[in-house]
Amino acid sequence: AWNPQSGLVDAFGGQEDLRAGVIRCVGEADRRFGEDALRIMRALRFASVYGFDIEAETAAAVHRLKNTLRDVAAERIRVELAKLLCGAGAGAILRTYRDVIFTLFPALAPMDGFDQRTPHHLWDVWEHTVRAVEAVPATETLRLAMLLHDCGKIAAFSVDDRGEGHANGHEEHSVRIAQKVLADLKLDNATRDRVLTLIGSHGWPVTPERRLLKRRLNQLGEEALRQLIEVKRADALATGTKDAAAVEAHRAQTLSALDALLAENPCVTLRDMAVNGRDLMAMGAKGRAVGETLQWLLDQVLDEILPNEREVLLAAAQEHLAQA
Repeated sequence: AWNPQSGLVDAFGGQEDLRAGVIRCVGEADRRFGEDALRIMRALRFASVYGFDIEAETAAAVHRLKNTLRDVAAERIRVELAKLLCGAGAGAILRTYRDVIFTLFPALAPMDGFDQRTPHHLWDVWEHTVRAVEAVPATETLRLAMLLHDCGKIAAFSVDDRGEGHANGHEEHSVRIAQKVLADLKLDNATRDRVLTLIGSHGWPVTPERRLLKRRLNQLGEEALRQLIEVKRADALATGTKDAAAVEAHRAQTLSALDALLAENPCVTLRDMAVNGRDLMAMGAKGRAVGETLQWLLDQVLDEILPNEREVLLAAAQEHLAQA
């Protein structure tokens, strides 16, 4: 506090704690958290954002009273969680206070200590997840995507005859679990949908190859594709088995190829095509044939079999309709 006559009033050693980089409750931690359980999340958020340590008694109370967070409104939890995840110290908090995270989101607990039994990963699913969160740019969308991207691995896990683990199709399981987690957080629709899209597509190949980039632009749009490139970089770095320099080089090459492609203003959606449904109806196409033919033409353009030129596309459409 500030007093005009006596100046700064620091009755609880706040300046000293700031200099030492310590988060501490004023007085008894149990009482402070009992007054407002959200202070537990604030303590974790401050520690993550500022890289501070949480004082021992305060930390013990965090662990002891974590269950009281269940009574806090989801909207308040969401605000603190987003800031925590975007902090420079997010990884340390997710490791040290994983019990708090699992109290809020029990569906994530099975990842902790789960041995992936594969030469492609050095760490269990939770440690891989934490490292992926640390490796992706600090935005709520990307960090939530990495927090949840492999939460379905346990449900999809199997072991082959050689004793090697596999999690084929885990993306679908992860999306299903993430839907519940994000619904509980009361996330806005746009952020929720984008996080789920990134989780569901994080196993898709993305390379500098032109036709593949066109396909990805068609499926995702530019913004989501750029985010997916960051997700895949973080996912690869977090395995502990990939050469970091090669991962960074692949990301740079892919972004460079994407930039070059976008500079050409390519046709990647039906709206970009030089012909439309009215053109096809003018040549006699009806009903379902219109949409099917438009999609066929777009596939030809995406695969660079046909150029996006009106006369060429009209001729191809007429031939396609005649063969249908």
